[in-house]
Amino acid sequence: MNVRTLLIGAVLMMLLLAFGGVATGQEVFVRGEPDIEVYSPDNTVAPGQETEFILQLDNEGDVSQGQGTNRELVTTARNVIIEAEMDDDDAPITITSGKQSVGSVPDNQPTDVPLQIEVPNDAEPGTYDIDVEIDYRWSSKVSQNRRGGGPPTTHEQSTSKDYTVEIEVDDSARFRVTDINSTLRVGEEGDITGEIENIGGEDATNAEVQFPTDAENLFPQETAVAVGDIEAGESAEFRIPIEVGSEAEAVPKRFDLPVSFRDENGIRQTDDDPEFLADIAAERDAFTIEAADRSITAGSSTTVDFTITNNRNETVTDIEPKLFADTPLSSSNDEAFVQSLDAGESTTISFDLAASATTPKTYPVTVDIRYRDAGGDSQITDSYRLPIDVSQAEEGGLLGSFGTIIVSIISLLTVGGGYVWYRNQ
Repeated sequence: MNVRTLLIGAVLMMLLLAFGGVATGQEVFVRGEPDIEVYSPDNTVAPGQETEFILQLDNEGDVSQGQGTNRELVTTARNVIIEAEMDDDDAPITITSGKQSVGSVPDNQPTDVPLQIEVPNDAEPGTYDIDVEIDYRWSSKVSQNRRGGGPPTTHEQSTSKDYTVEIEVDDSARFRVTDINSTLRVGEEGDITGEIENIGGEDATNAEVQFPTDAENLFPQETAVAVGDIEAGESAEFRIPIEVGSEAEAVPKRFDLPVSFRDENGIRQTDDDPEFLADIAAERDAFTIEAADRSITAGSSTTVDFTITNNRNETVTDIEPKLFADTPLSSSNDEAFVQSLDAGESTTISFDLAASATTPKTYPVTVDIRYRDAGGDSQITDSYRLPIDVSQAEEGGLLGSFGTIIVSIISLLTVGGGYVWYRNQ
């Protein structure tokens, strides 16, 4: 056998294989049907709910003849319409959804269908049936000879099938949040207080509220707080301490408050539904400060009393107010010290203040306050700007003029260095 003969044989074999493959690929024939079942992933509801009840359509389509690679042509349910109603008119559940168009349901791809339901507060616990009717179309047979170039031949069918799905009304312990009060404020520590009420029909023991927030700039000091036993229809108080960062926004925020408890069988359960809304107040000054008498006569000196109040929701200590005055005002005694102030507590501090001969009008002084917060950290406030009224001096002769000169000299000597020294401490 020569080389020429071998080459011809190889070419013929390749052509045979090629034409055989094309012929096979050009024929399409498949027969089958959808096979839909209806389930509920979570079939438990509670009295007093208006909620979504999820039905899940699971299509386990069957191919009875033909290539499995073309199964979707005959196993897909199309134009699916679903309607659900309670089996018993006396059932304590109302389905408010009407007919729903679902579209197509392919095989092995579960499709969720939400039903809107209402469960009254006095619904009797128990298991009830939902009747579900599903209408759909499908192609039971598809064939095509692609070599001829014509469209596929299909055999269309439609059907209506009935199903039953159970729904359970469970009146075990469940909870809601009431009487919320928030002292949260930007840049401070505060509390969220309230009550957790057992609105279920069973008692809950060893209950605990949980605060698993991942909100930015909120730092719970406790993420779980025990509230004890809560009988059906009763409430328990709770308090959650939270630090609010200085970058937080002063806005209302919604929080989840899951409740962990033991049921009447001693089994640990969790109700994830409770939630509440709480306000975060805007940042405020650490202190308020007011001058008792803010007037001084030009060319004289006096003692000015200031009332400072702790405006924070905590005790502060080592409080060091310092007065800064610009010409024509000056102070030779511009520092004070207060050992501590409780939240909302006030005290009076005094500074010496002098005014040189100048145009009578209102001039500003500023007061900065160093202090330690409840955590022991050193803080310094922004400057508090306060008005001082300088009035016209009465004529006092040579002594009065000499006194004015002395006050002016003192002002020039003392005002410059005080601010720099204090800020460097």
